[in-house]
Amino acid sequence: MIEPRFKGLDTETQLLVALGSAVASGCIPCLEKITGIAQTEGIEEKKLKTAAIIGQFVKDQPANNIKITADQLLGTHLHSAPVQSDCPFESAEKQSANKFEKSKSKEACICS
Repeated sequence: MIEPRFKGLDTETQLLVALGSAVASGCIPCLEKITGIAQTEGIEEKKLKTAAIIGQFVKDQPANNIKITADQLLGTHLHSAPVQSDCPFESAEKQSANKFEKSKSKEACICS
């Protein structure tokens, strides 16, 4: 069992806070390292999952709030829109490239 790094909180609490913070900050290396240490320390899986859920909640709230505010101020529908996983600029580049490829193939085809 490792000793608490900071005074005032036991090791388990510190690791759970660190795990939730890693999720909230989006730091994959931190999450991997802290999860490994916490599992080695024998912290219950349920507690680890709860810390991760809380971290994700903390991370998501500013994004949700800005969507609601933008919807109110600008009349957008960001809050109800599906989550976009691709960068809009990358998908626009792909669409342009696809259109270019299609137009090239039409030019090459003499049957249509």
